[in-house]
Amino acid sequence: ILMPENFTITKISDAEFASCAAALSPLKIPLEQTPLWGTFDAANRGRIFLGSYRIDAADGRLVALGSATLYKQKGRNWIWFKHGPLFASVPNTEVIQKMCASFKQYFSHTEGSSPVFIRLSSPTHAKPLRLPYEHTMYDETVIVDLEKSEADILAGMSQSGRRSLRSALKRDITIEEVTKVKASVFESECYPILKETGSRDGFGIHPLSLYIALLNELPKNARLYIAKVAGKTEAWAITTEYDEQAVYYYGGSSHTARTTDAAYKLHWEIMKEMKARGNTTYDFMGIAGKHFKGLENVTQFKLKFSKNIVRVPITYDLPLQQLKYILLSTAVKTKRYLQF
Repeated sequence: ILMPENFTITKISDAEFASCAAALSPLKIPLEQTPLWGTFDAANRGRIFLGSYRIDAADGRLVALGSATLYKQKGRNWIWFKHGPLFASVPNTEVIQKMCASFKQYFSHTEGSSPVFIRLSSPTHAKPLRLPYEHTMYDETVIVDLEKSEADILAGMSQSGRRSLRSALKRDITIEEVTKVKASVFESECYPILKETGSRDGFGIHPLSLYIALLNELPKNARLYIAKVAGKTEAWAITTEYDEQAVYYYGGSSHTARTTDAAYKLHWEIMKEMKARGNTTYDFMGIAGKHFKGLENVTQFKLKFSKNIVRVPITYDLPLQQLKYILLSTAVKTKRYLQF
């Protein structure tokens, strides 16, 4: 039972989630904050989807809505409200502090474990929150307005972006959506390119099983597109769709694709397809911003498609076990320093 000064946190059903989400309209709901995403999380080893929750004030007013997953990792367990919680109105510092206190009380003992911290997004900073010590986060992204005409979308690209697209359109590059045997196509044609891209651009990649799970568990939301040059896949993208929002979630391009500009035609065709499917935005999902510099290697590419840089709520950690969190943070930062 929560103390009167805290918010009330209630676990809700999928139907109740849909009702609460409708009450937050016109706020768009990220796919990661839905029970749908929970089915994907639950298919990954070491993750337990905890469910969806409503956070209410003492008078019963809906303050926020959120879905959370417990990550069970060696040496630490932690909870992630990915791109959430979603607030009914822009919260001030007092609301964030009260939410943090409520989360600490409610989630300190979850699924028989004691999470070290909760990762969440907030448009407002409050003292208990700390910037994450690991993972590539972002506080800015590039979003293309798909409600504009194709001509206006093209005009919104950078000059070099249009030049690369025109070059790609003159070449024999085939763009197609993979609708059958997606798992085998991804494993044989796309994952090797991802390994190459990660090695070239200096970022880590997930195990193959995660990408397969995304495609298999969310068949109506996750799509796989490939760009072929001379019959060989040279670039690919996994996209997601929810609530009229399309997102470029994962992708990679070979060294050959850099000379043919295949990735430019790939995303141009995807944007046209997403527009035709009724999506109003195409989010390139993260560029290097003020707080997170980890995406510098892909920022230039994404900015070629639009100058529309959008700030998003910052990802923070809420320590539940202060000492253990500090020790983990120090250990990770030390390891990273020694690697360089």
